[in-house]
Amino acid sequence: MKPAAGSSEVITNVDEITPGWLTGVLRRARVLPQGSVVGVAVEAGSTSFSTIARLRVTYSPAARGPGRLFLKFSRPEHPVTTPERGHEVLFYEHVAGRTPGVLVQCFDAAFSAERGRLHLLLEDLAESHVSEPPSQLPPTFDRCEGIVGAIAAVHAAWWEEPPWEVLGLRPPDEAAIEARIADVRLRVERFAAFLADRLSPERRATYRAVLAGLPRLYERLLLGRAYTVVHDDLHAGNALYPRDPSVESVRLVDWQTWHVDLGPKDLAHMMALFWFPERRRRLERPLLRRYHECLAANGVAGYSWDECWADYRLCVLRKLFHPAWQWDTGHHPNIWWNHLERVFTAFDDLHCAELLES
Repeated sequence: MKPAAGSSEVITNVDEITPGWLTGVLRRARVLPQGSVVGVAVEAGSTSFSTIARLRVTYSPAARGPGRLFLKFSRPEHPVTTPERGHEVLFYEHVAGRTPGVLVQCFDAAFSAERGRLHLLLEDLAESHVSEPPSQLPPTFDRCEGIVGAIAAVHAAWWEEPPWEVLGLRPPDEAAIEARIADVRLRVERFAAFLADRLSPERRATYRAVLAGLPRLYERLLLGRAYTVVHDDLHAGNALYPRDPSVESVRLVDWQTWHVDLGPKDLAHMMALFWFPERRRRLERPLLRRYHECLAANGVAGYSWDECWADYRLCVLRKLFHPAWQWDTGHHPNIWWNHLERVFTAFDDLHCAELLES
């Protein structure tokens, strides 16, 4: 289901979550055909970027509607400098409808460019799913397989026909690639200068070699192959896991960073950035194989295992730049410092330096 057209004003605090507002939203979403909301109990909390509120809804006697809802809206101030661009609203308006079985149903999505704020009213799956608490723990292997299957379904739905126009973009050309390389080079140079002797001479040399090799490496990005919708923040905390896997599947949430890129980039993000070496080394190939099988099962043809593995290694190399971006946008060192160590280890384990020689 697409969010209701003509959504209400953007919610900015819990006092605005009234029975009247919710009645109007649910009517527009066509899930409240009669009656009205008469009461809303709100349990609010927060994440790094958003205020979240679990809503328990009561209705007039003749009404039938969802008893639990999940509302997410922008915090008054973000702790990082990344601007809120309404990406997640665009996702639910234009992208989510192709893969409803692995996402959360959205009843209302609103974004105000003037205020830089959004809200999303989603189904609450607390009775059927659980989430991982924020931690460094990776998901169990069964849950990893669920994540891989879910992201492969999203990727397959948009495989090589991604919605560039939704983001106001088009497939990258040489000028776009040159601009991307210039941005990465400046960001990494600032990052390396900030780190001083916390970045070893060997890793500085790796950064220099990779940056020098980008014009040739990024020729791959001009081919138009394996482009799709990517989550770009795939990790254990951005999935909901079924209480009963025999009747439900993993659902993927938090799509505020989605964009268009090579499909294996999501797997590189999940494993090379977030997992410590022993687990990544043990599960990396089996899970990437599973991903490749799921793509084929969802109708993707003509994308060989060798191509998938090569794209994954290239995406791990590209993830060397992610800690620099996190530092530059104000993320806490506890996040990017750990990512820096893990992604450099993955780069070495996968012999990504060979990509610079081929």
